[in-house]
Parts: sequence; structure tokens; C-alpha cells
Amino acid sequence: MALSAALIIGFISMVVASPWLLSAVVSRSADWHALSEVGQAYGGISAILSGLAFGAIAASLLLQWRQIRLTQTVMARERHFELTKLAVDDPRLIFPALPGRSDEEKRRWMYLNLWVAHWAMLWETGAMTAPGARGNFRILFEDDMALEWWAERGSAWSSNPSRRLSTFLTIADEAYRQTVADRSATAEPPA
Repeated sequence: MALSAALIIGFISMVVASPWLLSAVVSRSADWHALSEVGQAYGGISAILSGLAFGAIAASLLLQWRQIRLTQTVMARERHFELTKLAVDDPRLIFPALPGRSDEEKRRWMYLNLWVAHWAMLWETGAMTAPGARGNFRILFEDDMALEWWAERGSAWSSNPSRRLSTFLTIADEAYRQTVADRSATAEPPA
């Protein structure tokens, strides 16, 4: 940022100072050829400034594109939250139906899903790091129901994940497998 500001100030200084610098070369002569060369000198500076302006426009478009994607992600997560909230209030509305589960189990599964969806949104926006995600999943998978939920639904948690979300899901799967392995290692063999 400081480098960009310094470059912009430098270019503006060159444009402002160029008439005085070029007047020393021309020596205020009435030679039209010399005056033409002074005008040509401005052409180079103009090309540089046009290039900088084009770069700024490209950067602005890229930032706007990212902002639009982020807004779409947040809106989708908010719709998901509202649907899940309805299902928690009335377990008959849960999709998929989760046959054979009590209403309390259905509510817990929806609650677990909300937490993971929240973490996924934080991950996608860059507000959560990989160590943070690993820590959250380690804590989540201390709960037996969370382990059962992820074992049944984790592989289908997102139907079409982006590359970034795929990394998040890989972290979740690794934390799940590590928890299962740790529990298997500490389980006492039958007597």
C-alpha cells in the first residue's frame, strides 16, 4: 500500500514538474520541432498513467467480484440458518427426514449442522484459520452424537464444495478420523 502511494505521488510529481524540466531543454525557443518533442514527452507519461488507471480498474473489478461471491455465500448461509431454525422448532420439517431418530436427536443433529455451517462460512470468508477449524472440530467430536452425525452425514455435508470448502471438509474428516483413532487406541480390550 505504501509502495503504491509512493509511486502515485512520484508520477504526479513528474507530471507537475515536467514543464519546468522540459523548458530547460527547449530554452523557450520558438522552434516548433523542439516544442513538438516536449509534447511527445507527455505521451509517455500519459501512457504510464493510463496503464496505472487500467490496473486500478482491474483490481476494483476483482474486489467487486469477490464481494459479490461473499455476499451470495452469506445469503445462502442465512437461508440455510432459517430453514434449520424452522426444523429445530418442528422436527417434522427436517430434511432429510432422519427416520428412526427421536425428535431430540433430530434437533441435536440440526444444531450440530448449524455449528459446522457457521464455521464453514467463517472459513470461506477467511475469518477462520486451519488451526482454528481443527480445534473446533476436535472439541465438537468429543461428543458421541457429533461423531455419529459426522459418520452418517459428513461425507454428504456439501454437495458441490469449492476448492476452499473442500479443504475445510478435509480438515473436518481428519479431525473425525483422529478422534475415532484416539478412542480406539484408548478403549480397553474385552476381558
